[in-house]
Amino acid sequence: MASPTSAKNFTVCQPFATMVWGSVGFGSEQPNFNIPNLIIPITSVTILSAIFCLILRPLGNHTFVSQMLAGILMGPSFLERVNEKFSNKIFTPKTMTVLNVFESLGIIYMVFLLSVRIDIRIIQKSGRLAIVIGVGSFVLSMIATILASSFVKGAIQLEENLGNSLKTVAALESTISIHVILALLSDLKLLNSELGRLAVSSSLISSAVNWFAVPFTSNSSGQAAQAPPPGRFKHAALLMFLSLTFIVVLIVFGLRPTMFWMMRKTPGGKSPKRGHLWFVNIMLLGCSLFAEITGLHGYFGAVILGINTPATPPMGGSLVDKLESIIWAVFMPCFLINVGRRVNFFSVGLKTFLTVELIIVVATLVKFVAIIIPSLYYKLPFRDAVSLGLLLNCRGLYDVQIFSRAIQQQMITDESFAIMVASSVLKSAIIIPLVRVVYDSSRRYVAYRRHTIQHNGRNSELRILACINDPDNVATILNIIQTSNSPQSPIAVFFMNLEEYVGRYTPVVVQHRLDSLEPSSSKPSKIDPMINALRHYKHYQKGLKSVHCFTAVAPFASMHDDICLMAFEKCTALVILPFKRADSPQIRTVTKNVIKLAPCSVGILYYRGLFMDPKPIFSRQLTISVCVLFIGGPNDREALAYGARMVENHSIMLTIIRFIAMNHTTNDNLIEESCDLNMINGFRMTCINNSNVEYITRSVKDGAETAGVLNAIGDDFDLILVGRRHDRHSQVLLGLSEWSEIEELGVVGDILASSHFASRASIMVIQQQASIVEGMTGNSKYTYNNNRIP
Repeated sequence: MASPTSAKNFTVCQPFATMVWGSVGFGSEQPNFNIPNLIIPITSVTILSAIFCLILRPLGNHTFVSQMLAGILMGPSFLERVNEKFSNKIFTPKTMTVLNVFESLGIIYMVFLLSVRIDIRIIQKSGRLAIVIGVGSFVLSMIATILASSFVKGAIQLEENLGNSLKTVAALESTISIHVILALLSDLKLLNSELGRLAVSSSLISSAVNWFAVPFTSNSSGQAAQAPPPGRFKHAALLMFLSLTFIVVLIVFGLRPTMFWMMRKTPGGKSPKRGHLWFVNIMLLGCSLFAEITGLHGYFGAVILGINTPATPPMGGSLVDKLESIIWAVFMPCFLINVGRRVNFFSVGLKTFLTVELIIVVATLVKFVAIIIPSLYYKLPFRDAVSLGLLLNCRGLYDVQIFSRAIQQQMITDESFAIMVASSVLKSAIIIPLVRVVYDSSRRYVAYRRHTIQHNGRNSELRILACINDPDNVATILNIIQTSNSPQSPIAVFFMNLEEYVGRYTPVVVQHRLDSLEPSSSKPSKIDPMINALRHYKHYQKGLKSVHCFTAVAPFASMHDDICLMAFEKCTALVILPFKRADSPQIRTVTKNVIKLAPCSVGILYYRGLFMDPKPIFSRQLTISVCVLFIGGPNDREALAYGARMVENHSIMLTIIRFIAMNHTTNDNLIEESCDLNMINGFRMTCINNSNVEYITRSVKDGAETAGVLNAIGDDFDLILVGRRHDRHSQVLLGLSEWSEIEELGVVGDILASSHFASRASIMVIQQQASIVEGMTGNSKYTYNNNRIP
């Protein structure tokens, strides 16, 4: 059977026939319907892609590799070799026509959805390094590959078609796609990392350059049979420029305001009306059609419309939710099948392979060097520079569809296309596992000094990062902050509102001005009540503390990066995370990642009782009963330090309950035991004349007696502070760890938050700065279930 690219040179006439489902399996050599012939390849490529994904998952490979391998297996490189008769029966001319239509629609919608996630404002915020990398990597690679192609063409006798297509190969291999980089960083969970932000900025600038350069380069470097006469090239280039200008003006000043009007007509928290979504679909198809008939690629219209589509709810997120599943389940498998049908490794000659591969290698190396050198010049760590160079050399589906478009327009040969696709798959298969090994985003959070409450200094400023994932958390967080406030010691609070942004890949952190009375946007949003509450709190405190408010908009999978980076940059001693049993798995994943990577101490707040009261504590004259449960270890010492800080506030009544095991023997770690005694004795000496402090000792023989003591004090306090991790072999907790359900709260915290524990007290489970604790003590006994936190 002719390949898809050569089949378009023929006209195939077949009689029109209705669909007859009964002919399946009854000896019909050429069934007169398309549905089974469409379902079989789509189902096959989907199953093969899932199988390859499972096989390659231990190697850390991207889904792109699995998808391309599945598509290639459906083509002449495998299926036609194994069973040509079956392949010809499935891929009839009518089936290929339907697949081509589905492929074109799938690519238009895929490009549109990927473009919706691009925040063009990144260019305004890009630093010099991103601009140098974005422009330099494309321009230098383009120059080097075009020179290499000219040298090869002059030095070696090549086929005319291959020689004429080398400049197009050079131009295509010099590009960096923002769409591919965004999808890759999302898969690697590096979007919020410093490397991820730099990669996004650089790739967006590079894409903006090559979007204008490649079409003109490709027009001037097609096959001889397709190249326009010299006199017409300037006219064609001018027409393309005018078309591009017109479609940009139409979208920016016509269609984009229309979408904002639709958003204003949509009630808060609701999805857009069905008619509005239909109209957006009409916009998309119309822009693609206009771009196609005016000489631009049809996908340019989808890209420009996608970039200008408001990503804020309800528009961007709703479009992604409603379109993404059907696009990837039905339309994109057709694209993979057609790509695989165009890849025939057995038709590639050695000379062609070496020639095209030379261009690809030159482009890859020049881009790699053009990225690493300025990165090192701007003081980027070497491992990060290497990781960035590898990431920006990765390929994806967006690149392959550009290659596919080039072969459809006969700008490159079938053999060149097969080599370019194979090289893209191979580069991604090698680079992605390498990046996972070389780059570790958590390294930058490792603190070389202690950022803890215990080592903060009694009268020095206490800096707290308080996270809010639900509007109901605001009053609770303010109550905790007020409880932590001491008249003698200053306090700085950084509030971070956590929002998942499903409509856009690009993460963003927004700072809100609390000294401005203007709303955060022209349309009321759920952030406004929180800002008003913080503004009122700041005004009530009359400047005694600094209060700052941020919103982190990012996928939950990488949201911990924003939290940890903020804590690191602001040098906070404590990160407070609200916690409820009803929290979604995504929120709990954020909590687990912060516990694992935070550059300071972490407090997990399980709130109830007084602290859930929407009326803030600071607006009332109340006495707050706080209890510190002290079993031993660095986490309990941090909890005690926090309690000591609280009791400086005269409205706080503090009780320390120290648990001591009966038949107590000397601990294996004398340093830890000594630190516990010094902490207790130092605190008792400091508070010897403080009537608001009570010290109690409880002797217990095992975990059952400890649980009994905890149940007895349930209603005596408003807030209980306890360390998250303890010695797993301690007699005080003997038998309790087997019943623990929530790893984030630790053994004692899990008991206190249990539904069987009748109490009105809120629980604050504290983990001291993990990197310091584990590095300084060298003791693994205090890593309770840490291996269970992914």
